[in-house]
Amino acid sequence: MHNLAYCLLQHDLLDKLTAQTASNTAQQQQIPFTSYLIKNNLLASATLLHCLAQHFKIPIYQLRDYPIQQLSHPIIPLEIIFRYRALPIKHDNHTLTLAMADPTDHAAISAIRFHTGLNITLMLCDESELDHIINTHCRPNILYSKLTGSLTKIIAVEEQAQHFEHTEQDDEPIIEFVNDLIANAIEKRVSDIHIEPYASHCRIRFRQDGLLHEAAHLPPHAALRITTRLKIMANLNIAERRLPQDGRIPWRRAVNVDIRLNTSPTLHGEKIVLRLLHAIALQLDIASLGLLPPQLALLKKQINKPQGLILVTGPTGSGKTVTLYSMLRELNQLEKNISTIEDPVEIELHGINQLTINPQIGLTFPSVLRMLLRQDPDILMVGEIRDTETAALTVQAAQTGHLVLSTLHTNSAAETIVRLQSMGIAGHQLADSLSLVISQRLVRTYCQHCKGQSCERCQQGYQGRTGVFECLAITEPIAACIFNGSSAKQIVDAALAAGHLSLWLAAQHKIQNNLTSQGEILRVINAQGDEACC
Repeated sequence: MHNLAYCLLQHDLLDKLTAQTASNTAQQQQIPFTSYLIKNNLLASATLLHCLAQHFKIPIYQLRDYPIQQLSHPIIPLEIIFRYRALPIKHDNHTLTLAMADPTDHAAISAIRFHTGLNITLMLCDESELDHIINTHCRPNILYSKLTGSLTKIIAVEEQAQHFEHTEQDDEPIIEFVNDLIANAIEKRVSDIHIEPYASHCRIRFRQDGLLHEAAHLPPHAALRITTRLKIMANLNIAERRLPQDGRIPWRRAVNVDIRLNTSPTLHGEKIVLRLLHAIALQLDIASLGLLPPQLALLKKQINKPQGLILVTGPTGSGKTVTLYSMLRELNQLEKNISTIEDPVEIELHGINQLTINPQIGLTFPSVLRMLLRQDPDILMVGEIRDTETAALTVQAAQTGHLVLSTLHTNSAAETIVRLQSMGIAGHQLADSLSLVISQRLVRTYCQHCKGQSCERCQQGYQGRTGVFECLAITEPIAACIFNGSSAKQIVDAALAAGHLSLWLAAQHKIQNNLTSQGEILRVINAQGDEACC
């Protein structure tokens, strides 16, 4: 049992079973005992702080007074602060004062004493406040320093390689760099890593909250070795550099993340894009997508119907896939036979039959859809309607007793209807089969730590994204427009006359609730020329 647990037992703050379980679980998860207690609501942070201060007769230090700039040049490295969760408060030639949440962590105290050669005195601090400072100001800088350090090693090895024969040891900096690069991206909640070779350098960029920014600059001759390392990790052909390849890297370190890798030949080498699918953190919940309450109620009503076609539309990167998967998760029940046709399968869902198309062997969207229709499906998800044949089969499936979910690359719900008609779907067929069209975008949300002012945790005052939605139900007036072959503008006018909430109006709700800015809405929505904004 953890040393601190005995103190909490004495003060009746935990019973023996809870203390033992918490101690064991914290050790298994490799997190501090105090952090486990607070994050699992077993103890309030303030209660823990005052109990320890009273028991050990140690003064309390208020971290709200902590000079953050002191971490720019700390007396002990940030790695030590992060590992042992101890903040330096003050020091002289003989003594270092530390703020800690756990005064029984004798291993940490001994390690810092050995590292500095100073005597250690303690002050107690609030666990939640300590966790905030360490994660905000130490963790990002540690990751950056690791990336810089491994990059320096690559450059040094490359310079040596010009004069000496290459050895296996020369690959160690490459392996270290690639591992640090991926770990850095995961920590920052990056969605994509772009590795781009040019004549004079290799540029690495991160896509974070939808926008790309530069993460590293490499010497040009390092690009090939990094590409080779990533291909090995993804089990790809390292000798093939003329044709694109697709692969997958299962990252099973501190967190489980599936990484999809794509290579593409360019003028100066192969460009690589890594897509990071944060499997654990991804919450496939339709309630958390960003739908407004009336929209959420409408979506739940439509997906619980036994048949019909629900389309999710928007440009690339607007979050359509997550919306589809969230609907599938909501629908996933033992009594339902659910199948998907995807290119490729991006997130594995237990209990759902998922299939990746492979045109080279005849597995196209239409051929797989025909096959699945003979497998007694209740619900089908077609990853994307790309051609007339797929469109016709999808509509037919929705007319013959199946609930069908799919996507289209269109800018608005009204344009989706017109696009399907231009693909040869008759108005009466579309009016009978189509149930709901969702058009969506993703907008960046204000950072909750600095409220949009920009800090170490965010990019330009934003952190994370939320969806903005237009949900067009096929009511009788809209069905009449479809039947009559009306234009997109006529469909929009009919919808607005009936009280429809356009994409633009839905976006204004996000601004009114202080989730994002007008500038962000204009960047994402007006830039697309959305007809529904008129």
